[in-house]
Amino acid sequence: MADFMLRQNESRAFLRKYLNDPRVPWRHKRQEMMAIAGIIPVAKWRAKIKQQSDASCRLCKRAREQRGASTENLLEETCGHINSAFCDGMATTFMAAHHFIWRHLYASMQAVQTPASKLRFVTLDKESSMSTLC
Repeated sequence: MADFMLRQNESRAFLRKYLNDPRVPWRHKRQEMMAIAGIIPVAKWRAKIKQQSDASCRLCKRAREQRGASTENLLEETCGHINSAFCDGMATTFMAAHHFIWRHLYASMQAVQTPASKLRFVTLDKESSMSTLC
């Protein structure tokens, strides 16, 4: 069983509750079961069943080729790899999502700030640290 099943609120009981919930679409349940079984059709699984020659990440390879970088020592394409920021092909997507969330939080904090408040938020587009503020 995957290590995530050992985390609090992600146990087998939680999974059973999720899979038996009639409001959850069948395709979501199916994807969850495939992820737990380790049979999502990513390169690692396709190489295991001999449908693909190697398990290296296709997204990382494409991103490196576009940059003109070496395509050697690619990580394996697994569900966890694609869903992480370590995948070169998904890095810009993760960064865009991060910046979108940051801008939304920043705008929300600015919207509720009162004129009498002594707190001032530094900047929206430029990152600052304590060493650059002093």
